[in-house]
Amino acid sequence: MKQKLLFVMAALALLVIVPGCKKETKPTPRPSVWSEDSTNVKMSDNKVLVPFKRLENGLAEVRVVMNDVPFNMWWDTGASTTCISLLELQKLHKEGKIELDEDFEGISVAQLADGSSAELPVFNIRELYIQGQNDTSYLILRDIEAQVIPNAEAPMLLGQNVISQLPKHSFNESMGVIEFDK
Repeated sequence: MKQKLLFVMAALALLVIVPGCKKETKPTPRPSVWSEDSTNVKMSDNKVLVPFKRLENGLAEVRVVMNDVPFNMWWDTGASTTCISLLELQKLHKEGKIELDEDFEGISVAQLADGSSAELPVFNIRELYIQGQNDTSYLILRDIEAQVIPNAEAPMLLGQNVISQLPKHSFNESMGVIEFDK
């Protein structure tokens, strides 16, 4: 256990100091949200309206609760994977909501928006809760992989590994909500 924790800490330190190795992990298979056996996504109602704020860059920002800690995340259909910064990982760890040894899933190679690639640690987010417009409606996703960006100012991104699992949805710009339908 201590050996694994030391490895994780060393990997995080290397990310900040030296972008390095060429080891790649493959994403774990996820059940289809449309199949009867799927338990990865839970929707409270037949219709859930999730408030969003349109940003200057054109992306939508939604409020989520990740492992019981609230964050604002950008809804980024161009991002293949959900991303958090090293700062958010440290916050989750400090609050006891993520374990560096148990939730560490490996290192993956990420293609960045500027065309470069980087090796990033991947952590399991046990629960991603998206609150609906009223107190009784919500979406819950479990066991989401998130890449950790070493830049403390990097925005948090909800990528395709989350968006593609969600039920049918559309943006209602006039109401400022994303409408999810079962």
